[in-house]
Amino acid sequence: MAVNAIGGAGGNSLSRRFNDDSLTFRFLVRGLLEASELCRRQFLDFVTSIPVCTSKKIELVPIVSSGGEFLPVSDLNMPRANTCARRLYMPKFSDYFEFKDIFWKVVVNESQFKGFHEWTS
Repeated sequence: MAVNAIGGAGGNSLSRRFNDDSLTFRFLVRGLLEASELCRRQFLDFVTSIPVCTSKKIELVPIVSSGGEFLPVSDLNMPRANTCARRLYMPKFSDYFEFKDIFWKVVVNESQFKGFHEWTS
């Protein structure tokens, strides 16, 4: 599986992109490398609706404000995916432990409840 950290520009919402130096991109790569096989399958299911590796790329897109600022993770800015386009929308995480805690909870709950993770409290 390849994760494409989109480059280039294209309007305010697309003007800030991840690259190899982005902390959130590095957190995702580290998280996938450390994850169990089950967690990686749940990740693929979350992003593509297919729990097996395919040759198509997954685009990693930052969640940004209308002004183009990279938004931090919050109750309103959680990781989300567009499975048809194979896009993973990610907010900015302050550190790896915050990423690991929040991201995997979203992925696991999405896998378990198929889109209704906000109902599980």
